[in-house]
Amino acid sequence: MRLPQTCSCFLFLVVLFQHPPGTLSDAATSELLVRATGAVVREHYTTITSKQLYLRWENTSELIDSVLKRTTTHLTVLLESNPELHDAEQPPQLGPHQQLRVLNLLIVADYDGFQRAVEGFSEELYDFSGFYTVVVATPTERGLDIAGAILRTLWARYIVNVVVLIEPTKEAAIHGVRLYTYFPYGEGYCERALPVVWNVYEPSVGFINPDHILFPRKLRNFYNCPLVVATFPVFPFIIPTAGSGAAGAASELVGIEGILLRTLMQRLNFQLEVAMVEPPDWGTAGPKDQATGASAYIRHLRANLTIGYWATTLHRNRYMANSFSYYTSQLVLAVAPGEPYSSLELLFCPFANSIWSLLLLSLTIGLIVIGLLRQRGSVALQRLVLGRTPGSAWTSMLNVLLGAGLVRVPTRNFSRTILLIWLIGTLVLRSAYTGSMFRFLRAGRNHTVPDNIPELIEAGYKLYMYRNYSFVFDAYPTIQQSIRLVTAQQFRRVIVEQLQIPGAPLGVILPVETVTFLNRNITREGKLLRITRRRVYVSKLAIYTQRSSPLLGSLNKLLEIFVSSGLLNRWASEYHQLQFLADPYQYRGRQQIFLADILGPFIILLIGLGLSSVAFVAELLIDATKAGK
Repeated sequence: MRLPQTCSCFLFLVVLFQHPPGTLSDAATSELLVRATGAVVREHYTTITSKQLYLRWENTSELIDSVLKRTTTHLTVLLESNPELHDAEQPPQLGPHQQLRVLNLLIVADYDGFQRAVEGFSEELYDFSGFYTVVVATPTERGLDIAGAILRTLWARYIVNVVVLIEPTKEAAIHGVRLYTYFPYGEGYCERALPVVWNVYEPSVGFINPDHILFPRKLRNFYNCPLVVATFPVFPFIIPTAGSGAAGAASELVGIEGILLRTLMQRLNFQLEVAMVEPPDWGTAGPKDQATGASAYIRHLRANLTIGYWATTLHRNRYMANSFSYYTSQLVLAVAPGEPYSSLELLFCPFANSIWSLLLLSLTIGLIVIGLLRQRGSVALQRLVLGRTPGSAWTSMLNVLLGAGLVRVPTRNFSRTILLIWLIGTLVLRSAYTGSMFRFLRAGRNHTVPDNIPELIEAGYKLYMYRNYSFVFDAYPTIQQSIRLVTAQQFRRVIVEQLQIPGAPLGVILPVETVTFLNRNITREGKLLRITRRRVYVSKLAIYTQRSSPLLGSLNKLLEIFVSSGLLNRWASEYHQLQFLADPYQYRGRQQIFLADILGPFIILLIGLGLSSVAFVAELLIDATKAGK
């Protein structure tokens, strides 16, 4: 659900209510608290897209009627009283027709009731990235301490957008109701819930400081506080430089997403602490005791966020939260070139099989017509169609096809017309063959290789993954079992060399950006990674963090700006250039065909000379035998 000015706005209203003698009889202070609560609802909650208010109370109902009178005219209310607590291992789930609880109102009798309510919070029912208003209906002089305890409890669940209203004592009521909040990052401190008086509600003027919006954006500036980022090298997205500090740390991250992260650091003013994941892998996102790799850093709260070719998947989104998808990448298959064509195969490559079939059909029809005319046709008909030398009609047909001359040109107009049609057709055919042969030889093409994973497996290819992209094949376990994982060192030292061997039966799954980045370097050594035409998978890249993390709102706003302004494409162009999908050093000017490219015609010539020599020797032997007799 997209809400104006916030991402998944969430209202949570808590009322702590006790019954000490002599306090509840003061209706004026309670009425002032209710009016302050109503003002919060009118001035802010009604601006949210969601119009459903979740109302919950525990062991008290004194203020419910007064609060409902000021809220039901603006919002639809869902009531719940003293719900049962669920097992932490099996949190409650939303029903088929229920929505995530966006606007919530909680009324409890005391602080212990508030804690019981917080214990019932779950990511499956509540959206923790929204707005919370805590209303303490017990007159007390320890308002700052109570507000601090409530704010620290909510910060433990990464609930940032929260205000606390505390009912004043009789003596303090003339100064209005104080509205407390906190800023988790500030000058001289980081990640602390220090309560501050943000505004005061007075019955005559309302909130006395209109410049202070009730729920300010608190994560625009991190005041140089450290944020831990879990990542690992994924070229060209994350390229760590040599670290000068502790082991496993990097001094700076470059690459497509490295530049993105550095820009976020500058805009949000936080200090970047890089945690290099070993072994370098995304890992499995699951329950905390089953999470591995970089996912474990997020699940165990060892890192604030993780970046590095994180493709969004449904399984990952069940346990972590993803940011705005800022980049689309394609996983492709890098394969070895096909086996080169032999010299004789090159003679048949310029024309498709359909053209060769039509040519053979034309020659066959001509042979049949000539045979029928010579066997059953009259002499006059033979001369009309075949000319004066019907016996050489078949050889003349082949001579014209190959560009040779005729023994004798026909004199009849009909036979000349047939000859002219055949001359024009064969002229076009020979010209097309010569031009296509030249272009084909200059392109240096090889045999076609399979262009998708099922065909590669069927052809006996060995498939490797440059990284553990197994999430692509979660729905195809048989394919997943056929793919092997190689390290970056194995890929650079062994697999790249094998991919240069024509006809080598292996392929590697990797991002197209990695192919172009590597080709830019290895083409200097005369090597090239070639990809198939079909893509394997389309990855929507994002930053992942805890499901309840408050960082997503600030990150998403900046990421949308980077994408809409074209900055992401600009950064990607520094490492990903499509011209490196082809050989950038191939000579593209005037190119000659070498003698080795046309060995096929010479082989046919030698075969013809050999056959004619054998026939000549046989004729000599036959003549010598006849002369001897």
